[in-house]
This record gives sequence, C-alpha cells and structure tokens, in this order.
Amino acid sequence: MTSFDAVVRSIAVVIFFITMAYNGPLILMGVLFARRADGSLGKQLALREGSPIVVPAGWSVFVLIPCLNEAKVIENTVRCLLDGQPGVRIVVIDDGSDDHTADLAEAAGSGSVAVVRRSLPQARRGKGAALNAGLRYIRGRAETEGLDRGRVLVCVLDGDGQMTPGAVACTAELFEQPQVGGAQLAVRIRGRDTVALRFQDIEFWALSALSQFGRVAMGAVSMGGNGQFTRLSALDEVGERPWSDSLTEDLDLGISLAVAGWTVSSTMGAFVSQQGLNDARRLLRQRTRWFQGHMSAMARLPELWSTSGIKLTVRAELTGYLFMPYLITLPWSIIQQYLLLRLACGHNPGQFGLATGPVWQQILSGVGLYALTFGCFVVWAVLYWRRTGDQPLWKSVAYLHAQPLWMYVAFIAAWRAVWRILSRRRGWTKTERVEEGPVTVTTSTYMNSSAGYSRSIETAPAADL
Repeated sequence: MTSFDAVVRSIAVVIFFITMAYNGPLILMGVLFARRADGSLGKQLALREGSPIVVPAGWSVFVLIPCLNEAKVIENTVRCLLDGQPGVRIVVIDDGSDDHTADLAEAAGSGSVAVVRRSLPQARRGKGAALNAGLRYIRGRAETEGLDRGRVLVCVLDGDGQMTPGAVACTAELFEQPQVGGAQLAVRIRGRDTVALRFQDIEFWALSALSQFGRVAMGAVSMGGNGQFTRLSALDEVGERPWSDSLTEDLDLGISLAVAGWTVSSTMGAFVSQQGLNDARRLLRQRTRWFQGHMSAMARLPELWSTSGIKLTVRAELTGYLFMPYLITLPWSIIQQYLLLRLACGHNPGQFGLATGPVWQQILSGVGLYALTFGCFVVWAVLYWRRTGDQPLWKSVAYLHAQPLWMYVAFIAAWRAVWRILSRRRGWTKTERVEEGPVTVTTSTYMNSSAGYSRSIETAPAADL
C-alpha cells in the first residue's frame, strides 16, 4: 500500500466515524421517539380516521400557500385543507401566475380563501418574498381582530401539499409548550410507483424523518418548506421579513428561530405529502438548489455561536447539520470513486479490508465488510418497512442496498452547488406540478395514493440552474 493510499484510507475512516457520530445518535433517538409514539403509518393514520379534529379552542391557524402557476394542484390542496383541517384560514399568495391559479383557489374555497395577488416587478422574487407578503396580510388580520399573537400559528404549505386529516389540530398541541416557536411535519412522497419516487420517499420517510424525530429532544428540528408551522409572535421576534431570500428560506428561518431563543419540534401524529420528481435533470436542479442554500447557510454560524441564550444542544446540532455537505458529502464523493477505481484496477483486496488468506478468513472479512458497508442501510430498510407498510420487506431491503447508487444524485448536486456558489449564481427554478384527479380525504388517500404521477416537469421563469 502506497503512502497516498494509506492517507486516503485514513480519510475514509475519519469520514465514516464522523457520519456515524452525527447520524447514529440521531437515528437511535428518532427510533426511540417513534416507538414511544407508536408511530407506524397505519396506526398513525388510524388516530385520524373519521371526522377530522378541529383547531383547538383559543388558537387561530392561518395556512399560507405560495403559488406560481399551480393551477394543476391548487384545487385539491384547498379542498383537502377545508375537508381535513376544519377551522383553518387559508391564504393563497398568487406570485404573478400566468395561469388561473388565483381564480381556481377562490372557486375551490367557496369564499373561504383569501388571495393575496402579487404582480411584476414585485412578484417572482422567490418563495421567501411571497411568504413575507402573505405574512403581512396575517399580521393585519391579527391586529384588526385583536388576536393573541402567541396563540396564532402560521402554517406554510406548498401548492401540492396535502396534510393528514387533523394534522393542524395535532400540531397545535406542540405549541402549548411556551418555548416552542416552530414545528415541522414529516414528509412523504405520493405516487411511489417508480424507482425514483420510491427513493425520494425513502429519503424523506426513513432517513430524514427519523433524524428529525431524533432532534425533538434537543428542540432543534430542521424547518422544511412544506408542512412548516411557526408561532406568529416568534415570527414577529425574528423580524419584519422572517423569510429570507435564501434558496433554502426554510432552513434559514429555523436558524433565525434558534438565534431568537425558540425551539422547534415535530410530531408523530401527522405528516404532509407532496409530489416527487421522475426526471433526472430536474431532480438534480432541485437538489442543487437545496445544497446551495444549505451550504450558503454556513454564513449564519458566527451569529449562532455569538448570541446568548441558545441551548448548547441546539448550537451543536445546527452546526453539525450545516457542516454535513463539507465534512461528509463532498469528501466522500471523491474518496469513494478513488477506492472503487483502485479495486476495479485489480489492486490488492487486502488494501480495502478484505483478507487474502484461507477461504474462511476471506468469508469472514467479506461478511465484516458487508456489515460495515450495508449494515446501516439494512437497519433503515427495516425501519422504512415498519413505518410504511405499502411494500414487502424484501423490496425495502433491495432499495436500501441500491442506496449507494442513489447517493450519486447528492454527489453531483453538491459539486454543482459549489460551482454555483463560486460563480455567484443564485437563479431560482420553479417546479411545475403534475395534474391529479380529485382527492377525497380518507386514510387510503395517504396510504396508497399513486394516481397521476407518471411524469413531472419544470419551468424556469427566472432560472439559470
């Protein structure tokens, strides 16, 4: 083994231990949290079967839906809210749409939907700007009606977002704890009838969701852009425009809440579903934007550590989360290719942890290397199968064995994000939805919804991705 190979192997070991040190405890705490909450999908939804639970007395909940050309999905989204979340007040922000998004939203709401219309040149300046425009409307209503801003919740829902029945009422319970300023629902991908959509669901429902549940104990759940809840008084404390122009305004808001001293939580009693992407090029565009926003958020670290009153666990978790692309994704994307190339070129397998002695030693070393490489993936496969229930265990295991191949999406997106940061490119791509049939709010809707997801396309009104 050359000295260079020894260095590469040492770096690989360091990356492995960083990954396990960060993700291992989160997943373990997430599993324990899910077990305590009895969080299989079937039981989770059975709690919400029947008449949806209304918003608890004393709470006002506004649902903000930022829209740019969402005519294909907005009617279902509004109807699901009206049927499944009794008592919410829906605010649709039409961000300069070319189609009939605003009219369709008003018609679906039968007079119970407020539409905030934005026109160019103020419109189409990003999701954060649209949300801030909707928030101005909510602040006005709260002032006019004399609402207690500490008991007003602002929910952000994407144009294709559909929450489980009673999700708003379930989430409102978290805010009875006065220190909770935000909450984020777990996310599922609808229409899991293609390999790409299934992999995206595994990411959200197994890896991301369990990590999020692990963060509950620390009060550092990461905010997402769909199924996001925030206390109005917390938004007021963050500032006049709490959603920034970052490409990941949701992550940025989570950091702002932490800096302001608030905690962020989650629940096993509800989730939000959304459409996925089948097209590889458009999927890379989406993930590149996510990575770029995530990596750019490193600029918030000095603020996070210099501000007093933030719990050490919150500082540590957010710091670790922000460093993940730099300490894990980017270096491993290089190390993995080098190791595979060396192995493919016929170099001594012993350099990669494989014994070259008797057959029994080779078998044992192979089993050990398999456990080291795929052990975590097998665990995730079982957890995903237990939480989902919509495919047999062997399929979950097969998908998770292919997870190292799916990681190339992250590898490519991360390096594209680096290039965009260095070249100062910040264009924003709008993902166009796929039209769906009418949705009825029942348990089966969330267990097995798969109709109408044969394709997914995007438009780029102001994009240079």
